[in-house]
Amino acid sequence: MPVPALPLELEKEIFILAIDCIQQAYSLLFVSRRVHYWTERLLYRKIVLPNETIAVSFLASLRIRSQRCSDFARGAVQSLCIEGDVLLSTAADILSLCSGTTNLALWIAPSDFNGTTNPLLRPLNDLPLTSLSLSLSSIFQYTQFVSLSTFKAFSTVTRLEILNAWVLWNSTVGLEYLHGLTHLCLHIHTRRTKPELVTTLLASSNLQVVVFRISEDIDAVQTFLKSNSLSDSRIVLASQVPTAWGEFGGDDMSLWKGADQVVDWRRASTQRGSAPRQNEPLYCSRKLAS
Repeated sequence: MPVPALPLELEKEIFILAIDCIQQAYSLLFVSRRVHYWTERLLYRKIVLPNETIAVSFLASLRIRSQRCSDFARGAVQSLCIEGDVLLSTAADILSLCSGTTNLALWIAPSDFNGTTNPLLRPLNDLPLTSLSLSLSSIFQYTQFVSLSTFKAFSTVTRLEILNAWVLWNSTVGLEYLHGLTHLCLHIHTRRTKPELVTTLLASSNLQVVVFRISEDIDAVQTFLKSNSLSDSRIVLASQVPTAWGEFGGDDMSLWKGADQVVDWRRASTQRGSAPRQNEPLYCSRKLAS
């Protein structure tokens, strides 16, 4: 009796669910032509580029694949982390090809930014981003008068992490005008952060979670928030140094998932009428990865 064939979509889901490490994914490339197609796209779904050499090599591989399928990079790459010494020009070329990316981490301190023409802006503005983690120096040189609301790239972002510690020292960089934001991660320092700027951000009813990365003692930060009437159930304090952006098969949104769990726990505790434990109202005890 012949074995009935599975629908292709079901077969595809079985293969994808069976992959739990990158070595398995590579081995499946040689099973069949259609499995190669599914697996290759899975391998490209989340990309981490730690330096210029690897970024250039990745760019070359995209160009080769684009000769066979013009929209390969646009359809395959969903999450992208560019860090280290990657040049702006290289990053711009990659983003131009990976134009379907929705989750982006720009962790670069560009050495080829002359302050007038930034090649990154056009491809960055064309991305359908929903989650963005970046150093602002990758898109403009420091000035407290710059407003992020003037950049098209931020108009679709709902989850934003800014790595620069100086945000909230003298300016909100226009964060209060990004009305689509639901999750925000910034640094906070008791002697540099201006409380009135935090108040401005917390006035947004759209914000569901505000993660503050800290380098000081947790008690000092809690005292700072309380003494300035900034205690808010949406605030989650986390380690200043994030863990690695993610391994193959890991979750890109673990920063936000961890913070969501803390805020949801508080909300549930409030609804039950139970008091939160003393060391947990503002602190997520495990590291939150970006």
